[in-house]
Amino acid sequence: MSQEVHLRQQLARSKRVVVKVGSQALCLADGRLDGRTIAGLCQDLAQLLDEGRQVVLVSSGAVASGTGEVGRERGLGKQALAAIGQPLLMARYRMEMQGLGRHVAQVLLTHADLADRGRFLHARRVLAELLAAGILPIVNENDTVSVDELRFGDNDQLAAQVAHVVEADALLLLTEVDGLYTSHPDKDPQAKLISFVGLRDTRALDAAEDGTSAFGSGGMKSKLLAAKKAGSVGVVAAIGRGKRPGITLDLLRGEPLGTVVQPAAKRLSGKRSWVATSLRTRGTLHVDAGAAQALAQGGRSLLPAGVVRSEGRFAVGDAVAVVGPSGQLIARGLVRYDSEEASKIYGLRTDQIATVLGWLPADELIHRDDLVLADT
Repeated sequence: MSQEVHLRQQLARSKRVVVKVGSQALCLADGRLDGRTIAGLCQDLAQLLDEGRQVVLVSSGAVASGTGEVGRERGLGKQALAAIGQPLLMARYRMEMQGLGRHVAQVLLTHADLADRGRFLHARRVLAELLAAGILPIVNENDTVSVDELRFGDNDQLAAQVAHVVEADALLLLTEVDGLYTSHPDKDPQAKLISFVGLRDTRALDAAEDGTSAFGSGGMKSKLLAAKKAGSVGVVAAIGRGKRPGITLDLLRGEPLGTVVQPAAKRLSGKRSWVATSLRTRGTLHVDAGAAQALAQGGRSLLPAGVVRSEGRFAVGDAVAVVGPSGQLIARGLVRYDSEEASKIYGLRTDQIATVLGWLPADELIHRDDLVLADT
């Protein structure tokens, strides 16, 4: 059995699913909601719930819907448009799902909500409660209050993190095209659909484009990176055309449609999964070849002796990136020193730290329990 077939069978067996739908799939060219697409999506989601599956919907469309309501000529910013469009979006979902005998719940998040461990666990508890009750949580970024440093970047990344929060089995990313192509299908008539992306398939990342739509903030590269992020915690991801009738049901029945992305062989759990999916790095530690090799072999903590220099300002407990001599990303982890103290002990043995600082905050810069390798 091929890996692709195996993954599609996993999709068919999935019990807890996150479905992300983008603005281009949900809206018409002027930003108004596409009633036919939303009705079809809701029918599919209701059927999944009737089958006993648990579903979370991550929905874009607030900014587009706000634009469709008041027009572009007023010159309103995206945050104001999101404030106008979000209730319109939820009202439409509520109407469609109510007609199918189902309730919906709105969940608005910022990156800070999931970067804080306590709030992350609280979000997990509330979402689990809604899922157990057979209610459809509809998640979106809280655009009205988000600032750049607190944003997920786009809803593809939000969906990957939500998949981790709810411990999903599968993530569906619904967009305006059938999946990942070898090149842009609208520009290249010879473009071919890539139906399967393996763990170390660099061809796929090269083929993905960064381009964004008139209303959306993500491109195909964003979707592929989101699929990889979800894959780090064992979630199987698939990319498909959102306006295709029945696409959600077809993907979750293992039909050979769209693009499926292979998850990591070893599923991260506990704090490591949170570090890998929910934290934004605040700085970078550059290590020598010996430290890079020790970390890559796994099971090692990062000691000050192996660090050459750092970039950025970080506090104790912040996430930092660890890169090797050639600049390659090796790992991410939670640092046990702030940037000021850390800069004084690079290259030192552990028994020398107290002499320099006057005390020993920790033996390691990053403990192995707080470290996640980049290729995990």
